[in-house]
Amino acid sequence: MHIRSSDVGERLGTVDVAGAVADLWFAWVGDHAGDVERFSRDHLSDNERARLGTYRSRDAAERYVVTRSLVRIVLGDRLGIPAREIGVSRTDTGKPVVAEGVHFNVSHSGDLVLLALSDTRAIGVDVERRRDVARVESLTQRWLTDDERRDLQRLRATGVTESEAFLRVWSLKEARLKALGVGIAGAFAARVHSVDALPLDSLLDSLLGQHYDQGYVGAVAFA
Repeated sequence: MHIRSSDVGERLGTVDVAGAVADLWFAWVGDHAGDVERFSRDHLSDNERARLGTYRSRDAAERYVVTRSLVRIVLGDRLGIPAREIGVSRTDTGKPVVAEGVHFNVSHSGDLVLLALSDTRAIGVDVERRRDVARVESLTQRWLTDDERRDLQRLRATGVTESEAFLRVWSLKEARLKALGVGIAGAFAARVHSVDALPLDSLLDSLLGQHYDQGYVGAVAFA
């Protein structure tokens, strides 16, 4: 699979979780601030271009166009379909899907957009920019399961900061929920720890210094 240099996105790598394989792609929103009009015209569907007109924030509009363009270009190359013609729909819980049998999921944080594709299983991906997280204790008590709290404490015991530990555990949780097609509101009813997941920290560390010196953490999961 090859994306032309004039378009958006680069391949980050491939991961294997319990025999399920995911291809990972990324794009930096800021690299394409001057390409929004062209990307919108060349890659987005009519409905997506109409939605673009509802954004009042320039930053949000740029992120939307780059994200949707990355999804459509990579899926188009994988399926042999022009990017604008790919039919993307949503499940009852709002997860984007395509009818052609390729599973995909996308996440963004800061300036980074991350896309994961799998031919075999439903997939979820999450990326989080490293940062100081306010009220970690209250977030932990409200949103994390007992297992996730133990995971956080194990990370803290290795010397990882409180914010970093929370972001790592949170990214795994988000990836699992997205693989299941469940929002955070349904998290406690979901069997989150039954979902195979893998941290992406080492792959994301390869991007360190490109745009944010503090880097990113993330995870991919298969339902």
